[in-house]
Amino acid sequence: MLELNKRLIAGPWIGEFGWELFAWQGYIRALSENFNETIIVCRPSSRALYEDFANDFIDIYPPKGLADSFFIHGVDPGLYAKEVFMKHRHLLNKETSIFTPRRIGFPPHTHFSEEIEFKDFLIKPKYIKYGSEAKRKYDYVFHIRDRDLRKEDNWSLSNWEKLYNMLIKGGERVACIGTTKESGLIDGADDLRDKDLDDVFDILRNCKTVFGPSSGPMHLSSLCGGPHLVWGDRKLSLTRYENNWNPLRTPVLFLDEYQYQPSPEYIFERFTQWKN
Repeated sequence: MLELNKRLIAGPWIGEFGWELFAWQGYIRALSENFNETIIVCRPSSRALYEDFANDFIDIYPPKGLADSFFIHGVDPGLYAKEVFMKHRHLLNKETSIFTPRRIGFPPHTHFSEEIEFKDFLIKPKYIKYGSEAKRKYDYVFHIRDRDLRKEDNWSLSNWEKLYNMLIKGGERVACIGTTKESGLIDGADDLRDKDLDDVFDILRNCKTVFGPSSGPMHLSSLCGGPHLVWGDRKLSLTRYENNWNPLRTPVLFLDEYQYQPSPEYIFERFTQWKN
């Protein structure tokens, strides 16, 4: 029987949530199988992504800034990691391996089935389906992106209100997810922003459809098996939603004809065609 390495410490992850989902956590899950113990260094809000395999956590509260891919603008990831590990130096010995965030492969071009070499290991990411099947609480879920990073990608609240009114004519229930810092809310929808991820997993897994521009929560929908309708720039997203970042083959409709600014009428029309 192959002897396992002793301890893996993975992190600190400070980057974007979408990249944490498809350019980090799946690789760490697979890598952890080569170790007796795995400690994850992440935001407290992300713990649920790793709880199926992590033995322990180190919670971090990264400096303020715009998260982008695997880093934060204006923050030196190497220096930040050093600061974190110095506070937990008692965990560092010859039996400890540290794996810090880096660009793994060439996301989003790298397909979820591709193996990546990490020193002594050849790793193919492993993904699980988050959430549990339960009674449906919401028919539709909105992620109303409201980020300072690429503000032109945000959709106006008036557009969201129009789409909402088109979707609820049969008494359907709608919820909004994301964070209060970077996500919006409209009248009539339940506010699930900043909700624990475990609860969001169940909401996404059991809803009819998730709507939103390309973002981390839309990628999370894929890993919960929640059908999602996404709009954005095909040149940036490529086929990540349909193929490269869709290991569970979750139903998805990606619209790029009007990039990030389609009309609510167009979204509703395409949604109706898709579901029929």
